[in-house]
Amino acid sequence: MAFTIPSEVSALAILGLLLIGAKIGEEIFRRLGLIPFVGPILVGILVGPGVLGAVGSPTNDPTISLFVTLGINFLLFISGAQEFEATRLRSMLRNRRTLLVALLEFAVRFLGITILAYLLFQDLLPALVVGVVAGMSSAGPLSRLLTDTGLARTHEGTAIFSQVVVIEIAAVVLFSFVYDLAGTAITAASVATVAFEVAITVGGIILFGRFILVPLLEKVESHFQSREPVFAITVAFVLVMGFLGQVTGFNSAIIALFLGLLLQDFFAARPVLTEKFHAFTYGFFEPLFFVGLGLYFVQVTPDLLLLGVAIFGMALALDALMGAASARFFNVEIWKNAFGTCVNGGVDAALLVSALTASVALVSGFSYSAAAIGIALLSLTAPLLFRLRAPPVPVDQQSGVRQIVRQEFNSLRADEISKTLPSVTVRETDTLQSAVRKCIDFDARAALVLNEEGRPVGTLVLRTAMVLSRRDRDSLTVREGPLATALTVTGEETALHLAALFRETNIPIVAVVDGEGKLVGTILEREILRRMVTSLEA
Repeated sequence: MAFTIPSEVSALAILGLLLIGAKIGEEIFRRLGLIPFVGPILVGILVGPGVLGAVGSPTNDPTISLFVTLGINFLLFISGAQEFEATRLRSMLRNRRTLLVALLEFAVRFLGITILAYLLFQDLLPALVVGVVAGMSSAGPLSRLLTDTGLARTHEGTAIFSQVVVIEIAAVVLFSFVYDLAGTAITAASVATVAFEVAITVGGIILFGRFILVPLLEKVESHFQSREPVFAITVAFVLVMGFLGQVTGFNSAIIALFLGLLLQDFFAARPVLTEKFHAFTYGFFEPLFFVGLGLYFVQVTPDLLLLGVAIFGMALALDALMGAASARFFNVEIWKNAFGTCVNGGVDAALLVSALTASVALVSGFSYSAAAIGIALLSLTAPLLFRLRAPPVPVDQQSGVRQIVRQEFNSLRADEISKTLPSVTVRETDTLQSAVRKCIDFDARAALVLNEEGRPVGTLVLRTAMVLSRRDRDSLTVREGPLATALTVTGEETALHLAALFRETNIPIVAVVDGEGKLVGTILEREILRRMVTSLEA
């Protein structure tokens, strides 16, 4: 009797091997100083139908297709939650002239690339998709590029970033319109109907997120005093809202993006929760998504490569031309604005896969593959051209990034930091076991102890409390347990001073107090370290 392996079981092994291959490809490209996500795409092309055919297309494998779809949704969700920097976006939207220039910039890019793509494909729908994904820009890769070149906090960096944010959101909304229009006869009535449906759907998502989802998550967090239920409910809503969107004809990935945007402030105040979503998305779903993007390729032929290069060439030329034309308006050097606004990678790729896998496919496998080649080349080339004019900032002890970090931390105040973080506190009368549980739920090494008046009186260090037996922790109150000194600072203290304080005392939490000695908030040592690492490595 022959032994057969069920297809769903073999798919698990394939997913594991794809994940390893994706991470290896990502690391190779990172070490070469190139855009990392292109590595997994090439791995997918190599092992998939495009070259070797060792792994089939996700179209024919529901298990792999499911994970690629989840990767698209969660990649866009985390992009919405962190990529667009709500403060900059609101500032941009208030400046109508600047907003109109950025929208005009994208409109010309979209129309020009769509016309050229139509000449190549002789089909309007694929041409529209290529016009959107090749004519847009991506804020995530640009943010990293600006940090590497020391422009993140300059006028030029802010101006380039603001343009890209407006262009990316405009492209997402336009793609939603094209997505909904697919499969219907294009008439004035159908266009108006779809535009109305998109507006209603986007408005409904905004109202749901602001008045239902955020208050619900806050109540769940308050009731359970734990991040796990909040994490689970957030994931559930991304999945369920995506399902409802697909049922009503709206793209699930776009819904995930808007949910992320609406939860941006909620995530900013909960770095532990954000860290969990980072590991969940970037450690698992993102690499599977990008390697899956390569698996969707058709057989790679000279004609396909030539078409991909043509899409790349026309996109780079037109995107750079419009960036150069708008540079003077934004008071940015022409070269920097031209290639800074060309940066792609991430959201555009997710939209392209969504176009291929839609119930009514917007693109064929061939046109998808050609467009993907164009986007990959654009993602590799634009940052290299940008760095010719703005080379990476050198890192040494006296200048460069470390000096920038020092200046940043010398101007960042304790009260500003504490307002963005949840307070980790316990009462003197709480049992040690409940206090330990709270530290574990908040993933904190210590908790601040407050008296009945809300004033700090000590610090419960987790490692010290865990030495006691379970019986002692259940019977003793926090007041009766081993406590360390309560570190207190005023809101005017700098982050640089906090870093020194943590190093000198070895106590991992500090209390920010007002003039009367009452608690304003707490700051964990790991949050200061995380900000330093992010500033150095971002």
